[in-house]
Amino acid sequence: MMAFTRILKVSAALVLVLAIFGAGYFWGLRSKNGSPFASGRSTSAETKDTRGMENMPGMEGMAPGTVMVSPDKQQLLGVRTASVEKRPMTRIVRTVGTITYDETKLTRVHSKSEGWVEKLYVNYTGKLVEKGQPLFSIYSPDLLATQMEYLLALKNQAQFASSSIPEVKAGAASLVEASKKRLMLWDISEKQIRDLGERGEPQKTLTLYAPHSGFVIKKDVNEGMKIMPDRELYTIADLSTVWVNMDVYESEIPSIGVGQRATISLSYYPEQVFTGKVSYVYPYLDEKTRTIKVRLEFPNPGFRLKPDMYVNAEIKIDSGRHLAVPEEAVLDSGLRKIVFLDKGDGHFEPKEVKLGAKMDGFYQILSGLKEGEKVAASSVFLLDSESRLSEAMGAMAGMPGMEEMKMDAPAKQGPLEKKVQNLTITLSTQPAKPKAGENILRLKITDQTGKPVKDAQVSFQYTMTMQGMVPSKTEAKLSKDGFYEAKTNLAMVGEWEVTVVVRRSGQKEVQEKFKVVTHSEETK
Repeated sequence: MMAFTRILKVSAALVLVLAIFGAGYFWGLRSKNGSPFASGRSTSAETKDTRGMENMPGMEGMAPGTVMVSPDKQQLLGVRTASVEKRPMTRIVRTVGTITYDETKLTRVHSKSEGWVEKLYVNYTGKLVEKGQPLFSIYSPDLLATQMEYLLALKNQAQFASSSIPEVKAGAASLVEASKKRLMLWDISEKQIRDLGERGEPQKTLTLYAPHSGFVIKKDVNEGMKIMPDRELYTIADLSTVWVNMDVYESEIPSIGVGQRATISLSYYPEQVFTGKVSYVYPYLDEKTRTIKVRLEFPNPGFRLKPDMYVNAEIKIDSGRHLAVPEEAVLDSGLRKIVFLDKGDGHFEPKEVKLGAKMDGFYQILSGLKEGEKVAASSVFLLDSESRLSEAMGAMAGMPGMEEMKMDAPAKQGPLEKKVQNLTITLSTQPAKPKAGENILRLKITDQTGKPVKDAQVSFQYTMTMQGMVPSKTEAKLSKDGFYEAKTNLAMVGEWEVTVVVRRSGQKEVQEKFKVVTHSEETK
């Protein structure tokens, strides 16, 4: 009979464990009304979900999965709440960009006639030139012949100025105008043509001038060189404005538009932020990086921004006011997004929500919550665990024979002792039966003669063996009664793994693991 009872208890324990793991499956099947089971169940089936909980104080009318957390336990777990409210939603797209030339302000200089360079006035790359500044002078037989044609036309015009035949006077004038236009087509200025007429003599060489102000970024001409019209002699860049090209992911493109404010910063100008705007979004995608190029435009007084510099670029996107909750309040299971709605009196109800964009640490709420409601904004993972356990226990409550089952009480916590490297280390807690919450871990170290060791450095690392829980660490201090003590927060009921680290000068470091079982304060 005793063997049968033991088997029954072990089976019940296994069922409990399977039910807890199965709660995750139930959670994934949660329908829109909050039930973990498939839609279409009868009201009686939904009632069975919470069987075993209906008589708990304050649980009447609560949705499945609702957990009750006392104020003391909320403080212990670090649960805080946040209001669901409308707030200005701003999003910042950050990336690295590269400064480049404003292509609309690049000028390429050619000679429109074949000839030889007699004199070079701008003879190195990087020089800043002003509009109208001499670049080079050229000897060109074609230009020389055109000058002579122009002078001959002027002479004919003067000769027939007193003619009584209007057609002759008009013909002479039109010949002068045609010769002048031919010179202008070769980039000879009005002043140069006027000087040619006043001088009455053709010039062997003519000077070509800079058509715009800017920096010479390319030079492909030298004195004595024969040049052809198709040869690019200079490239001049106006750096009064510059472009910044940045690559953004395709998912961010819908939020970016021409005219939006943009800023850049550089590590070598840490005190300054440069402000510009989005000037163009390119219409094609880089298939390898899955990014789209966005062009920014910035004024550049003082020419501090130089092409090919790397910059940190930001575009601030203002999306208006929207209903939002902190991102810490959302539990993302992959298929569903869940928040825990504060129903008051320590009750938290899991609620599925539909999310919009995430901006400034907040998620936009599209549906599932109303303005003014409150949600848990921290320790959501712990509330989720409590909720799944609650549902699993509720599902088990109706199983045949479960109402008669009683689980054995856990063994009492006593001192834990280990021997290592001629040392005896004994771990104990204060209180002797550790509770969920604040406890004192105490370590006594004695040598092989039984004498207390007081020259060690001791630290404790403690964690529960569950996914996602990061170990906490604390340093111990030697007390007057010879114990190394440290305050710890063993926040939840269950088995904790405590790693003791002992360091002594000139000795090998000691690391030993202990199991400490915490209990609820109600457990006697």
